[in-house]
Amino acid sequence: MVEQLRLEQVGTPEFLDSFYSVLSNAIRRNALQYLLTNQDPVSVDRLALELAAIEHGESAEAVTSEHQHDLRMLLTHVHLPSLTDAGVVTWDREREQVTLTPLLDQLSVTGSTMNGLPELSISPRSETSH
Repeated sequence: MVEQLRLEQVGTPEFLDSFYSVLSNAIRRNALQYLLTNQDPVSVDRLALELAAIEHGESAEAVTSEHQHDLRMLLTHVHLPSLTDAGVVTWDREREQVTLTPLLDQLSVTGSTMNGLPELSISPRSETSH
């Protein structure tokens, strides 16, 4: 289980462990990327469709219902609970809607490579950078 990410913990080993855990899976990374570029709430079905398209390298129109169903099952049973527990998305199970929380908007995340290994720098975003 992923611990909830909180701004007051930015830079601590616990925060970084949780953040890396969230980003350790391609489906979660793609879901966050999709939600970051499409700021409106999205249905679980739409998110599954878009992620299946990304996973299979095809357009959303070309995704089979089987691929969409498989991604929907993975989302609802594995990845959305993890993203919700981490505090980066809100998942309304009744309405089947997923929304980003403001947490990622409040972080400045930069990446670099050090000795061939990826390294992230995470800090609270200053008010002047908005």
